[in-house]
Amino acid sequence: MQGELEQLKSEILSTIAEVESCEREERMARVRLMEVSRDFQAYSEEDIKQAYEEAHRLQVQLSALREKEKQLRHRRDELERHLKQVESIARKAEGLVDRINMVLKMLKGNVGVITGHLEEANKKQQLGLWVIQAQEEERRRISRELHDGPAQNLANIVMRLELMERLWDKDRERVRRELAELKEVVRQNLSDIRRVIFDLRPMALDDLGLVPAIKRYLADYAQKYDMEIDFLFFGEERRLDLAREVAVFRLIQEAITNVRKHAGTDRAQVKLGIAPEKVTVVIKDEGCGFDVEAVREGKKESFGLLGMQERVGLFGGKFRVKSAPGQGTQVIIEVPLEREGEGNGQGKSAYRG
Repeated sequence: MQGELEQLKSEILSTIAEVESCEREERMARVRLMEVSRDFQAYSEEDIKQAYEEAHRLQVQLSALREKEKQLRHRRDELERHLKQVESIARKAEGLVDRINMVLKMLKGNVGVITGHLEEANKKQQLGLWVIQAQEEERRRISRELHDGPAQNLANIVMRLELMERLWDKDRERVRRELAELKEVVRQNLSDIRRVIFDLRPMALDDLGLVPAIKRYLADYAQKYDMEIDFLFFGEERRLDLAREVAVFRLIQEAITNVRKHAGTDRAQVKLGIAPEKVTVVIKDEGCGFDVEAVREGKKESFGLLGMQERVGLFGGKFRVKSAPGQGTQVIIEVPLEREGEGNGQGKSAYRG
């Protein structure tokens, strides 16, 4: 992490130098643009066009570089905070080890029990570190998506609007063409922003409930990644408490993502059942399969499974994975429900999505 931080600082210095160089070029381009704008008669149409295009290009480039510098500084600050957190965890872990060693000396006759507790504590500590890393990686992903998509597009829109202001009295037809193109850019921008918002928190889950939100998510996911996902629902379609709805939704998200990334197949089946006493989810594929125990012992590689198991465990549920090389995979999840205060039922149903 310290090495990554030093590399990031070096990249920031390099970007600052790029920004300063681009600012100088942009100022010169604006001066050139003012010269040709003051005296259209002294310059050819091609000279004027080149001056406008060069100024526009440098403005867009400068905006992108400034945004890049801002994001790099933000990443540096996040990494520095993250590094302090990890160092604090490491110090606490060292103190914990010292205390445990003392306890082990006092309880030599009960080494087996103490060892079990140590392994469990180490697993939880490792999971905590993985969770921190996953959160940071998710922040970086969202930052990249916003920077490479909406931020760049908005900067481009501003530049093109400024150009249209100058052309309004000179070339109305070109302004109309530019407006038509900008309309499509704005629509695409809106679509990108909605997708990022959905990844953070699916609004359909709040508005429609668990079953419609899952059905819509799987349909969109199948279309986006060219997959065939069969959705089956059994039982009573009703609202659950918010924590359980979010947990079940995220578990299905994680499982379907694992199918796409690791199963080597474009087909999957999701079964969801809501009974009075529990929610049952089965995600099945006929892909390449894997050795469950070998993956779990692979520690970091099993973070997805371990995270899902921990999420189910928070509700006192059961989490099982059935798989073998060449025989596909089944993920079976059971989350218990309270019998009262779970919302109104909407009738029993079983449908295929």
